[in-house]
Amino acid sequence: MPIEFEGVSFSYGEGGSKAPALQDFSWSLEDGGFAAIMGRTGSGKSTVLRLLCALAKPDSGHISIDGRDVFSSLPRRELRKMMGFVFQFPEYQLFETTVMREVCFGMKNLGFPKAEMEENARWAIEKMGFDFEAVRGVSPMALSGGQKRRVAIASVIASKPKILLLDEPTSGLDPAERRKFADILRSLNSEGTTIVMVSHNSEVVCETAKDLLVLKDGKKWKEGPVCDLFSSSLSAAGILPPPAFALSSFLRARGVDLPPCVREEDFLSSLLEAQRRRKNGSR
Repeated sequence: MPIEFEGVSFSYGEGGSKAPALQDFSWSLEDGGFAAIMGRTGSGKSTVLRLLCALAKPDSGHISIDGRDVFSSLPRRELRKMMGFVFQFPEYQLFETTVMREVCFGMKNLGFPKAEMEENARWAIEKMGFDFEAVRGVSPMALSGGQKRRVAIASVIASKPKILLLDEPTSGLDPAERRKFADILRSLNSEGTTIVMVSHNSEVVCETAKDLLVLKDGKKWKEGPVCDLFSSSLSAAGILPPPAFALSSFLRARGVDLPPCVREEDFLSSLLEAQRRRKNGSR
C-alpha cells in the first residue's frame, strides 16, 4: 500500500502558542518499501507517524494510503486493521496474564474469529523468535526486557498489518537483541510489509532500511537510498555515520583499498577482499 504526504503542515498547541512540527511536507513511499526517518529531536519524525495513523490531523495538506485519504476516505476500523504502530518502549504497555492473551488482545478488539486469532498469534510469537508452546502460558512480566519488547511487537504484527510504523524500536536493547530484531524487520519487509521506522541509531537504520528520509526543522532535508545518503555528510541534521562507514573511511585514508561501507557485513567482506588482493599482489 503506497503512502503519500502532499503539502502537509502541522503545529502543536493552540492560538499564539502554536509550535510548527511539520511545514509543507511532501513525501511518498512505495508499496512494500522500508523507510527510516532520522533527524534531530524535534525535527518532526514522530509527528509523521502520528499523522499517518490518524492520531493527529494535519492543519493543511493531504495524507493518503493506496490513494485513499486517511481522514476522509478510510474508516478508522479499516485503518486500524491495515496499520500497526509500535510505540517507543512498547513493553511498558503489557498488562495481560499470559503471552498468548497479550498477543491476542488487539485482534480480539478488531473482531478476529477465534481460529484465525489463535493461528495468527502462533505465527507472530514464532516470528519474534519464541518457542510458542514454551511461552504461550508464561506471564510477560516474567520475561527479560528484550523478550518483553518482542512480545509487545508480536501483539502488533499478529493482525498482519500491511503497514508497520515503529518509533525507536531498538532503543534500550542490547546488541544481541538489536541484531535479532533487525533480522525480524528484514523478514517482515521481504514478505511484503511496508515499514516506516523512526530511529536515532544509524547502525540500526543501515542494517534494516532501504530508504532514508532526513528531516530538519520540520521540513524534508534529504531523501534517498540509505547507502547513498550515508556516503555523504548528514552532520548538519545531527546524524553520525555508522561505525562501518567510519572504519572504512579511516582505513581508506591510510591507503587500504576499500569502498565506502555503511553495513557491518559489507565492511567485513570488503576488508577480507582487500586482504586477499594484498596477499596475491605480494606474491
